[in-house]
Amino acid sequence: MSEIPKDLPIPLANYVRLIMDRKSPYYDVIQFLLKDMEMHYEKRGGSEVVYAINPRTLHEEIDKKVRNKKLTTVNICRTILALLYGSDLKEEEDFYVTTTSGGRRNYHIKVNPRTLNILSRFL
Repeated sequence: MSEIPKDLPIPLANYVRLIMDRKSPYYDVIQFLLKDMEMHYEKRGGSEVVYAINPRTLHEEIDKKVRNKKLTTVNICRTILALLYGSDLKEEEDFYVTTTSGGRRNYHIKVNPRTLNILSRFL
């Protein structure tokens, strides 16, 4: 991906730029997610799977591998949103967002060859 979508809000555009410039921990979070998505997709034998991301759980998992003060649950949420909107995935068609009873967001991505290709090109 060579350019940032024009209609993307400035805070998300900044995160897209950080990911594209391979800045840690943002790029590391995306790499972790893509590898995990591919693994889940392959386990299902190549059939579409919905990959759920809970930012709080992801923070706990990735914090063990990537030690960085900037790695917070809020930054993980923004990084995920930058990935989804920066890669031009379509909301409701390719991904959707749910909210827990406590108001926290969970992200669900429909993983198939098309979405994997789009997300891989993003990096």
